[in-house]
Amino acid sequence: MLELSPRGGTALLDVHAAIAAALDPSPTTMGMEECPSIPFLTAIRTTWNDAISLGYSVEPEALQALLPAPLEPEIFHGRAFVQVLASRLSELRPAGVPALFGVDFHQVSYRAAVCYRGAEGVRRGGYFVKSQTDHPVMRAIGNALVEFRFHAFEQAAVALTNRGGAIDFVSRPAANDEPEARVRLDVSKDHGLPSTSVFQSIAEVRAALVECYDAFGVADDHVYVLTTDRGAWGARFAKPLSVRVPYMEDGPLGACVLDSVLVLPEPCAYTWRPLRRERVRA
Repeated sequence: MLELSPRGGTALLDVHAAIAAALDPSPTTMGMEECPSIPFLTAIRTTWNDAISLGYSVEPEALQALLPAPLEPEIFHGRAFVQVLASRLSELRPAGVPALFGVDFHQVSYRAAVCYRGAEGVRRGGYFVKSQTDHPVMRAIGNALVEFRFHAFEQAAVALTNRGGAIDFVSRPAANDEPEARVRLDVSKDHGLPSTSVFQSIAEVRAALVECYDAFGVADDHVYVLTTDRGAWGARFAKPLSVRVPYMEDGPLGACVLDSVLVLPEPCAYTWRPLRRERVRA
């Protein structure tokens, strides 16, 4: 008969911790500290529904002009990337709160693929150059996070309509002088990597734009890191039928090229870890 001794139990826990640390896409390093902006917002959970990702390649110099130091664009085959991410978030609430009390809303994020050199080496993630939501309370909370803000959350009327074989996305800003974004996608099947993509394989797209779990903010001589623990995206390629995204076509990034479009055919659970930060290296 086998029996687990106290020493064996401790060793088993150590092994488990080592495996968990090795698999952690965003480990805590020396000098990094937790710093929740609002006390009850220490861990948040929600589900992404009908999510789409439009991946644009941009000139690295144009993106660098929008980034605070020490963030830099990640470069893939000579190009930087910004994803336009649109999704319907359901039952968003602090961890431990029943889903019944969660909040449903739409969010649109313009996420640049970036990296910076921290105390323990290069850390990669996303930086939000623009964000929109159709929920006034979520907008107010986002804009209240002084240390880590997704830039200024904008108010917009957002719609994501899934008709089975097609998804329609519309984002109409509250500011009357800003044109709306309007996208229609064929999602009836996985259309595969477009031949015009700068990437050489689906694996490259996933490594560059999907397997990315950190979002960064910069303030007060610190880099703030918000990490997502989520389910597998299960993303597949959609076919653009019509795309009009004014910020990417006529905005500050100049000549942007739609590289590929992904859709998440199934809901995806998200949990955000407590906000962390580390001091910018001199």
